[in-house]
Amino acid sequence: MPDQHKVLEGLSDSQRQSLHEFSQVTNANDLDLAVRVLASRQWNTQQAIQMYYEPGYADALQKSDGGNGTQEALKDGVSEGLRRRGVEPSGSGRDIQSSSGHGAESGRDTQSSGHGAESGNGLNTEGGSRRKPEDSASRRPQFAITPLLVWPFVLALQLATLAVATLLRILGIRRIASAGVPNQTTITGDFEQHFEARYGLEHPPFFHGTLADARTAALRDQKYIVMVLWSKEHDDADVFGRALAHADVVAYLAQSRFIVWAGDLTQLDAYAAAGDSGATHFPSISVLGPRALSSGLPRLELLARMRNGPRATTDGAMAQSLISFVTRVVASRDSMTSAMRREQEAREAERRLRAQQNAAYEASLARDQERDRAQREQEAKTREQEAKAREQEIKAKQERDAEERRLREEMFVEEQRTQWRWAMLAQIHKTQSESATKLSTDAAKLSLRLENGRRIVHSFAPDSTMQHVFDFVETRGVADEWAATGVTPYGSDLAQITAPAGYTHTYEFALVSQFPRVVFDDRRATLRDALSACGLWPSAVLIAEPLFEPED
Repeated sequence: MPDQHKVLEGLSDSQRQSLHEFSQVTNANDLDLAVRVLASRQWNTQQAIQMYYEPGYADALQKSDGGNGTQEALKDGVSEGLRRRGVEPSGSGRDIQSSSGHGAESGRDTQSSGHGAESGNGLNTEGGSRRKPEDSASRRPQFAITPLLVWPFVLALQLATLAVATLLRILGIRRIASAGVPNQTTITGDFEQHFEARYGLEHPPFFHGTLADARTAALRDQKYIVMVLWSKEHDDADVFGRALAHADVVAYLAQSRFIVWAGDLTQLDAYAAAGDSGATHFPSISVLGPRALSSGLPRLELLARMRNGPRATTDGAMAQSLISFVTRVVASRDSMTSAMRREQEAREAERRLRAQQNAAYEASLARDQERDRAQREQEAKTREQEAKAREQEIKAKQERDAEERRLREEMFVEEQRTQWRWAMLAQIHKTQSESATKLSTDAAKLSLRLENGRRIVHSFAPDSTMQHVFDFVETRGVADEWAATGVTPYGSDLAQITAPAGYTHTYEFALVSQFPRVVFDDRRATLRDALSACGLWPSAVLIAEPLFEPED
């Protein structure tokens, strides 16, 4: 195996970083094998780690390289480093080829290749870029028959590999599209199912969720996290799994103060947890516990880590070793954790008391508000009823006042009508005494049927108007009263009664003739003209028809 210092000397900075990450994850001490695995995957760290755990891949790589894999990887690494520095890799390639051909001078030639790589940094630019013509001629490749015989098989192998990779890629995309990207709960369930299938149904209560969820639960409940990082491909996986499945370990980790979080390094969350916790050897058990900060807020910190799992000869001894490890870690921090737990319980009790007080206050406030609301509603209802009663009272008073006004107005109008009738009766008596001579010579004889059905035959002077007939019919009521008593409401002297000032009388009837049907509504026309127009002069039968329907 080549010297490790010489192997690292021919690598670039990025390749050394990739080699360092590969060694931390895989715990590989053979740098020669690590360089060959990385070089076979074009220095892709994640792909190299996956291929390293593929069964038989490392052995096949060693057999296929035949002992020259390290030098080829060094040549690729030096060429890559020189290309990144802007120098042609021909010089370094010459040195590596010469080192592989001369075993006695391999160390010196490797140093020469390293010197050529350093020349790209500006120390000696001519050493890596100039070469003699005779060197070029000596390095000119010669014709060989072997590549011509091998290339068909290589081409067929490459085509088959491409077809298989394409098929797997298509199937993988379809599987992800149909099943979706698995979440951490699904990953934990798969891990638990694999663990039960391999080591039995008895195992610690694995936390279902991400590590961030477990950290949140641990901070909330002041618990310890027992973080298990492993891979089923590790050599110590079976020993470690039997230790975890031991009854004593299961009973011990089932305590309420523990949260057991397990992750497979092939998954992203476990891989990130390994990087955060600094774990480089697997399987690994880490204990995380809460720690109070100066601000009073707790946080989780890494308390201890057990590399490569418990070491013992029997499963019981391994289980006791694991329990002892966790117990020692917990005992060193248990007093602080208990104090923090008591503080948290005190804060929680205070919070519950405050919540109960707030709930009682809110309930009392709600009752008071409900009582105030009911009182306000009752007061509003009372005010509404009082307002409605006042409105009804005001409305009733207004109606009474209106009725009283109407009655007073009707009484006043009726008094004026009555006074007007008596005054008109006095005028009719005066007119009849003056026109007595005319009635004997040329008079109009009318048969009048009043509204009450009474018939009166009366003679009118020929120069009388229809107004005289209307007045005669209107005064028949007071005329009968005067004829019966000889007394008026205004005294016994009928001639002294005058019509009320400003009063305009409204007649509530119309005079009509039945055959032919004629309505005599022109009160200014004379009797002669009105009756002659319809052929009823000098005698006619007129009916007093009411203009309004009588009220009940």
